[in-house]
Formats: sequence, C-alpha cells, structure tokens
Amino acid sequence: HTHRQGLEAKLGRKLTPAEVSHHLDEDKANNQGANLAIETRGAHTTRHNQTRQLGRLRAALRMIRERTKLY
Repeated sequence: HTHRQGLEAKLGRKLTPAEVSHHLDEDKANNQGANLAIETRGAHTTRHNQTRQLGRLRAALRMIRERTKLY
C-alpha cells in the first residue's frame, strides 16, 4: 500500500487502524505526498458515497437536458 506508506512518511508516524489515506485528486496512481490526506474511515466512506451520488445526479441531469431539447 504505497499510498499509506507515503502518507505515513509525510506525517512522520504510522496511521492508526481508524485512519485511511485519501487521494485528493481521486487518482489512485498519484501517491505524491501533496495528493494524500488523512481521513477517518467513516469520513472517507461518506466522501466517496457523496461523490458517487453527485455523479449519478449529474448523469441524470444530462439525460433530462438531452430529452427536453427543443429542435
């Protein structure tokens, strides 16, 4: 888990079992220290659930706009 190791190096300590490493830009391959943030498991889960929900809402809005275009 390179991202955990990178964040631990940045923090100068090990992450606790309740802490997770979050990729700020959502790119799991970008393990640079500036792209990693510490979060609780609960906050991390909430963040990702909200992001998924927002994506679904945006897709629904695009579909509605396409269906209601005036020609």
